[in-house]
Amino acid sequence: MSEERNIDPFSLFILILSVIAIIMEAIGPFAGFYLGGYGSRYSCLGCEYSTGVDLALQIIVLLLFVVQLVIALNELLPNKFISIDIIKYGMYIAITSIVFTVIGLAAFGIAYSWYDWWPETGFYGLVVGGILNTILFFLQQRNK
Repeated sequence: MSEERNIDPFSLFILILSVIAIIMEAIGPFAGFYLGGYGSRYSCLGCEYSTGVDLALQIIVLLLFVVQLVIALNELLPNKFISIDIIKYGMYIAITSIVFTVIGLAAFGIAYSWYDWWPETGFYGLVVGGILNTILFFLQQRNK
């Protein structure tokens, strides 16, 4: 007899969303501000206008998304490398990534409050990825 293994769609979507969020943060700016007649300046992983807090939180959130990716990959593999049920921890990690992303944007906004500032691609990628991963982890936990 052949044993059929169904692919968990929640884990597959979490894996895809985590990769997309990581890519959006890695290649896009996190936030930006207008520096008078000198044009726009940005906060990103390699930009000079990042504050210490928002840069640190960007790196931490990227690591949190890597952990979410590992959790999803663990659920997709037939032989799990983490034997305990870690889905609920994934949901907490996704919520933490949303909170840290918002705190990072607030730190950037406070540092450049005298300029016109705005969130950019990296922020939206992390927040939307965190919200959708939270929902998917919740649904995955509920359906077990």
